[in-house]
Amino acid sequence: MFEENPAIATTANRTNQAAALLSTGAVLALIASMLLVGTSFGAVAPLVSAILENRGFSEYFTGGVTAILSLAIAISSTVVGKWVERYGTRLINLLGILGQAAGFAGLGMALATHELLLWPVRFGLGVAATMTFVGAEVALLRGVLPNVRGRVMAAYGSALAIGFMLGVFGSNLAYEALGLWCFGLVSAIAFLIAPLAWWGLRDEAKNTAVRDKNTHATRTKLHINWQPLWLGLFGAVVFGALDTAISGVYPVEGQRLGLQRSEALNIIGVMAFGLVIGQPMAGGLADKYGAHLPLAIMSVLGIICSFMAGYVSQTLQSAGLLPIAAAYFGIGVAVGGTYPVSLKLLADRAAPEALPHVNARFSGNYGYSALIGPIVAALGIDVMESRGVLGWAVPGLCGLTLILFLMMVKWDHQRHTGKN
Repeated sequence: MFEENPAIATTANRTNQAAALLSTGAVLALIASMLLVGTSFGAVAPLVSAILENRGFSEYFTGGVTAILSLAIAISSTVVGKWVERYGTRLINLLGILGQAAGFAGLGMALATHELLLWPVRFGLGVAATMTFVGAEVALLRGVLPNVRGRVMAAYGSALAIGFMLGVFGSNLAYEALGLWCFGLVSAIAFLIAPLAWWGLRDEAKNTAVRDKNTHATRTKLHINWQPLWLGLFGAVVFGALDTAISGVYPVEGQRLGLQRSEALNIIGVMAFGLVIGQPMAGGLADKYGAHLPLAIMSVLGIICSFMAGYVSQTLQSAGLLPIAAAYFGIGVAVGGTYPVSLKLLADRAAPEALPHVNARFSGNYGYSALIGPIVAALGIDVMESRGVLGWAVPGLCGLTLILFLMMVKWDHQRHTGKN
């Protein structure tokens, strides 16, 4: 039922196959870069949120600190896309990694001195993360063959999820042992990855130079048809809003439900493990059957698990942690699975020379949705706590977003295959 119509991207596919392929070292370097981004997101957002909750800050301040990084991603995406087009992936990726190293140290200093400093530091981290996101994704989408693109992007996305999971589980232990000095550990990891990424992308710089020479004459006349790309772009909204709302705001909801800080962070870590599991599964399905089938499967799974998470949260004292952890694991599988498939869909339907602009919009959509998601979740906590149904804020946001996404998948399938 959900087979992909190959007619929608014939020109883009032929052009993609003619593009210079990335070496194995370059692919591994880009995946390592995303491992760092995932570690930073997992080690920073939930732990900072839990610390702020323990210090008595409101859910709106905490949600805002989480969201400011996303605002930076949204604002800087277009500019970073132009930088990647002009300077190539290698330099932009390196600057992003070094920027994150500086930002991690800044977070520890902000928490040690004045919490308001978290806002500019998190904004700077968002710009650095955007440089890594856009640079790495453009290089991978251009430099791998279409028939393996889903699996390669799944490996890339899984690196993000693995880093996120390790960051969540490790951050609480590191904080208990080192206090605020634990943020320096992530800075050290960044400084270790930076030279590896620079060395691994040495051939990608040559590919960029050749591609720029070949496309210089047509770049000024580039016209992008956004209509067939909207479903992939909305995948960024799903991933950004839900992943950030869970990681940044669930520590507040979980602790108000009676969980300890470590228990709330562990549930986020289990969700992150779901992100790891969901991506290769969805990527493999997308390579074999097209984008619609895995997106539909992930949406249905996420809707079921979202309502299960909300229901179990109401009976947390009697149900225990295992059912709610299982529900968030399922949400993680669903949300994670949308990420590589959405990126594959964009690359399948857009020409390689358009990818810096397309991916910049993808990252921008991620940023705006990740900005709105935590704020909506914080508002949901406020409203639902006053009505005695606390526990439905984050699951409710997840369920409603995935219902909308499922409707869009069906509409896109009908539009491009002509089937009901």
